[in-house]
Parts: sequence; structure tokens; C-alpha cells
Amino acid sequence: MNPINHLSNSTAAAPTTAATPTAADTPTPTPPTPTPTTPPKPTPTTPAPPPTTAAPPKAAAPSATVVQVKIVEINNKYSFQPATITVTKGSKIVWTNTSDAPHTVTSDTNAFAASSTLMQNQTFTMVVTTSGTYTYHCTIHPYMQAKIVVTS
Repeated sequence: MNPINHLSNSTAAAPTTAATPTAADTPTPTPPTPTPTTPPKPTPTTPAPPPTTAAPPKAAAPSATVVQVKIVEINNKYSFQPATITVTKGSKIVWTNTSDAPHTVTSDTNAFAASSTLMQNQTFTMVVTTSGTYTYHCTIHPYMQAKIVVTS
């Protein structure tokens, strides 16, 4: 008896053909278990401000006004530009000699200390603290005259 065709103990052996494997006979490969993925969390572009229990900051004191006065030459004559300025107490005035000649900033009534001689591109700075009207001139060029009006 052929051991390959021996299927039973019967006396008459039926010819057999090779069996076609079925789904039940063939092991099904187990599909890989998908790895769970979590979507990336968005990165904030700006951090959230921390909670605050403090009182809001007080408003900053206004900065002092700065007024520029230029010493210029126009048509061969020197002058203060502008010739009259109006400022509030606490303002800073900056004179800049933009001409090629030396000049001074000198009070007509000694109400403020005079500048030294200002050469080209030099400056003189003063902070006004008292209300009033102040006239001044250049001692080198006495025709150069100007006025400061200080308000409260």
C-alpha cells in the first residue's frame, strides 16, 4: 500500500489527487499590528501671559519736551532759527551752531547762564524751570536776537 494514498482502511483504494490547500488548511499570516500614532501637538508661537493679581502699572510720566534752535547763516546774516519759541516749564532747549562762525547764547537780563563760545556743530543745552519771557542774543554778533516764552 502506498502510504501517500492511504486514507482509510478500506479494501478498495480510490485514486487520489493532490489536494488544493484551502483557507482552513493554510495558516493566514497575522497582519502587523499598527503602531498607534498621536498627532503632533501644535507649538505655540507666543507663550500665554501668566495670570496677574497685581494692580496695573501706573502711567509713565510724560517725557520732557526737547526744542531745537539752530544758529544759521542766511544771505550772509546769522540768526537763531526759530527766533521765538514757546515751551512749557521743564522743557529742554538745545542750540546747535550750524554755521562756520563762532556764536554765543547770552541772556539780555542775565536770567540764565550764557553759553561758552560755540564753534561749528557744537551745542548748548538748557532746561527752563521758570515761567516768563526771556530775550537773548549772540555777544559776537549783537544783531542776532531771539526770544523764549516759558508757560506753566
